[in-house]
Amino acid sequence: MKTLLVVLAVLGVVGGGTVLLVNHFGGWTTLTGKAWAITYEVSAEPAETLAEVTYAESATRYRNQRPQTVTTEKPLPWQLEVVVNARETAKVSATPRGAQALTCRILLDGVKELAAKTGKPGETVTCDAALGA
Repeated sequence: MKTLLVVLAVLGVVGGGTVLLVNHFGGWTTLTGKAWAITYEVSAEPAETLAEVTYAESATRYRNQRPQTVTTEKPLPWQLEVVVNARETAKVSATPRGAQALTCRILLDGVKELAAKTGKPGETVTCDAALGA
């Protein structure tokens, strides 16, 4: 009987701790754990130039939240690996500093092409891909 009470007490503490931990991180529905490894690429013609690049990435794969948008100026060609949560949109856009024609690509796991586009010279190019569950 004493052993049964000890086992029930331990289970109560472990279960209660789990519930408190999950609630601390936003509840059961916000903990997803499902995310995609995404590679963004931007290239230009001519090859070496600066471009303003904006892309989406998830802050953490363990919370169901919209990806944050980051804008930066980078030399081309440019490539970045990020994580984007399931059911969100992977997106990259780039604006050239001159009359270059830019090309963007979105790759899943660095291999499977989800989106690709080449813009007109001097114009912004955007690639986006909706990610499944």
